[in-house]
Amino acid sequence: MIKKRGKSFERAHGLLEELRSVRAALGDGTLPTRATLQPLWILQRLLVKEITRAERKVRRIKAVLRSKSEEEAADRVSSLLTQIEGYRHLTYMWRSFGDAVAFLFLDKFALKQVFYNTQNRNAKQDAGFLSDKSGFAGEWKEVERWIRQGVPALLCDLTNTIRHGDVCVMTGPDPVLIEVKLGKLDGRGREQRDSIRQLTEFFETDASTGLRGLGEIRRTAHQTPELSYASAMEQTMIVALKTGAAVSSPESGLWYLAVADEQVDINASIEGLGLRRPIAYPLNEVKSARSWAPYTPFILSFRDQRAVFRFLWGDVLTFVIYDLEELVSASTQRGLEIDLFSREQEAAFELREPGSGRNIRLAWQMLDRLALEFTSPMWLLSAAIERLDAQEPLSSAGPFRELVGDLSQ
Repeated sequence: MIKKRGKSFERAHGLLEELRSVRAALGDGTLPTRATLQPLWILQRLLVKEITRAERKVRRIKAVLRSKSEEEAADRVSSLLTQIEGYRHLTYMWRSFGDAVAFLFLDKFALKQVFYNTQNRNAKQDAGFLSDKSGFAGEWKEVERWIRQGVPALLCDLTNTIRHGDVCVMTGPDPVLIEVKLGKLDGRGREQRDSIRQLTEFFETDASTGLRGLGEIRRTAHQTPELSYASAMEQTMIVALKTGAAVSSPESGLWYLAVADEQVDINASIEGLGLRRPIAYPLNEVKSARSWAPYTPFILSFRDQRAVFRFLWGDVLTFVIYDLEELVSASTQRGLEIDLFSREQEAAFELREPGSGRNIRLAWQMLDRLALEFTSPMWLLSAAIERLDAQEPLSSAGPFRELVGDLSQ
């Protein structure tokens, strides 16, 4: 049976809490030093140790699998495959700590850009096994060099999100990506270099042509501060771990459900909320599929160590449920028309301003933040209206404007 590495988890969680204090001090104008960044170095060293340990376990199990004959019991093979999946889950957990560091120091909308290819809208392939990298020693030395100078730096391969570059310098809000190469660049190396240059240009100028195949794009900041209910979701989990189940509603139409008792009928609980047009997000499925990136990692959203650990290992099931009719009602109250779309379409909804011809669409990828980042749905609506109001009036036959993902953030 796979070990859950509880003591290492506690150590990593404690170091992350220390880094929260370091980041808060930087926000007050305090400059980092080698001493204050010591938790950053220790945490990364711990992550390297734990990730490579899990990778060794996977290799050993795969070697055992290769030695099995076709006649051997299928349940034994199934058990070994389950163990491999467990160790992959472990490496995902450790890299989620790396993600937490990145999202703590850098802007989350900027971090989204380093998750995807620069040529298209697909997620960039991850780096694979850390222990397979021939250049790891040089990359680690680069991280240490920056930290010794009092500059926060992170090994990119210790994250699920940062898929460009080898080292990320976190002087913020945008990531500074460094490719550590020894010797002459090959074709793949030149491609990586060009991608980093394109991302760097976008971060420096807030504009790009052709990034992710989207033509000319610009990013602008939201005027209204984002509203998040992460603490409400966490408290719901904590109560459920004590009582078996808990539900809360931080905003009209928005519900958080947590279940720790297998006897609780989850479907009946959701139906009992009386929602008209509900969408439900089973967060455990997102976690188990290792598909939380490029959103803010749950390890950063939740601070209670026990709650995070038990959610990580499936001891508590969590759901975010939202009634889309709330969007319809709120839009109508603001004098806007709204159409809701299915999951088969890229946009979740379209807003139109009668008379002016102005319109905008909000992508599902943006709306999904209400679940994976516990963002207020009304804030998401306000963000769309903010962009709508910034448009010049159009004719009724004018093109749709689209708030695609977060590229305009």
